[in-house]
Amino acid sequence: MPEHDPEQELGPKLTSALHNQAAGQSDLQTTGLAREARRRVRRRRQTWSVAAGAVLVAAAIGGVWSFAGGESPVATSNSDSSGDSKAAAPNTAPGVAPSAEAVGCPVDHPILKAPGPDAVPPGTGLDLNTMVTGLRACRYGLAEGGTGLLGQESFNAATAQQVVNEIKVLPERNAKLPVFKCAPQVSKPSEAIVLRFDTAAGIREIWVWYDGCESAGFFTGTHTYGLFSAPLKLFMTGSVRPSGGTYLEALKDW
Repeated sequence: MPEHDPEQELGPKLTSALHNQAAGQSDLQTTGLAREARRRVRRRRQTWSVAAGAVLVAAAIGGVWSFAGGESPVATSNSDSSGDSKAAAPNTAPGVAPSAEAVGCPVDHPILKAPGPDAVPPGTGLDLNTMVTGLRACRYGLAEGGTGLLGQESFNAATAQQVVNEIKVLPERNAKLPVFKCAPQVSKPSEAIVLRFDTAAGIREIWVWYDGCESAGFFTGTHTYGLFSAPLKLFMTGSVRPSGGTYLEALKDW
């Protein structure tokens, strides 16, 4: 329902008064009704002027505030979400590779069914002249009833390259290690280590054999390097460090 406006009642009276003035009633301007009519008209005009001025001022202020880059009154959660993302970031020291658990060693690796130490699948062995950017050492149990992943450790690019550099200068065999003659049933090692290197072409591997009595050394599928202590000391740490091994016992300083 429209709001009651007292001036609507004044309108007909004012119109009648003006008609009377036109008819010759010259003293209308001196009456209280005429003065009240003029006063109300002036008040209405003043009210409209003030309201229009307020709108213009508000628009001007709003434009200046927007131009100045004032904060939006609409609340956002950007700061909270960015804070959460920072809190969820891994706490990794500079130059240190992510943990092996995060990256993972294959549980079902070809070495578990390999017929021998040099059975590295074609195309997966590491050419020692290739630049490496990381290393995951994976220790596997090979004995019947105990096959599977025994431990894993991850190393940064500097350590990975150092391991490669230590291996590539080794001769094909360590003459100080004994040569065993043993039955086939005891020749198979109980465990071995797979070195998985990150390269630009993908993962490339070196297999490390140090147990049993068949053979020992670093195998790439195309080359064999003798088993020496210098490379072993770099990656045989933590869960990848064996408790022993036939050739390790003869090596002594590993």
